[in-house]
Amino acid sequence: MRISAYDDIRQATSIVPQSLTGSSAVNGVSVDTLGYDNAKIHAYAAQASGSPTTGAVVVKLQESADGSTNWADALDNTGTVIGFTLSALQTAAAFGAARVEGLNLNRKRYLRVVVTPAFSGGSSPAILAYGELVFSGAGQLPVTSVASNT
Repeated sequence: MRISAYDDIRQATSIVPQSLTGSSAVNGVSVDTLGYDNAKIHAYAAQASGSPTTGAVVVKLQESADGSTNWADALDNTGTVIGFTLSALQTAAAFGAARVEGLNLNRKRYLRVVVTPAFSGGSSPAILAYGELVFSGAGQLPVTSVASNT
């Protein structure tokens, strides 16, 4: 089977690029997984401003049955929260990804990305970050666009 990046893969932004400060979690928008059987959570954090001594962006996946209530951390087969931590220092940008399996089997239908910054030191440290979900699946997937460039 030939896989097409246009027809067989869907990219959905859950957290739009935004400046993160303090230590409050930012909840992404709900993304429907209907028609897909696997996904990847992907996040990017730019170089931090404000010269923090230490800094991180904790990225995790949450799931919900209806897309608006009862959000819970999505766990892998070992009971560990699906996610990762990005370094948020002034010296370099960082990105990370994690596999998400079991869509429409043992996973709830709606997913979202949650990011939480953590800084120490510096002068009003901040970091630009975003989070997205990339989906794929077996067989015919839902149409995500009516336009074609062919």
